[in-house]
Amino acid sequence: MENHNKTTGLIIKGFREKYGYTQDKLADFLKIKREMISFYETGEREAPVEVLESLSNLFGVELHVFFVESVEEALAEVAFAFRKDEIDTEDMQQIAVFGKIVKNYLKVKKLHERIK
Repeated sequence: MENHNKTTGLIIKGFREKYGYTQDKLADFLKIKREMISFYETGEREAPVEVLESLSNLFGVELHVFFVESVEEALAEVAFAFRKDEIDTEDMQQIAVFGKIVKNYLKVKKLHERIK
């Protein structure tokens, strides 16, 4: 389980850095202490599914991405990434809502293509 926690932690850190978020900003978004982000990223603690679901919405990826074998495989799933220095928690909430909409749209599109 520790290896899994370590890989998941590295994936969280990779996404966080790719999007240009600090641990503090991510903690504010998740409404947890910054230290927990550090524990998740180092694999010292297992990130709860609720946290991973919120992060999957924020980063615009499916939940299963946090459970892949390698960080590189996970980061390849990123549909879009950007950097902004003055992003706040409310902006992150809106990005997560948009990410969830995009994920749902892609699911519906796949279902529609299977029906054809």
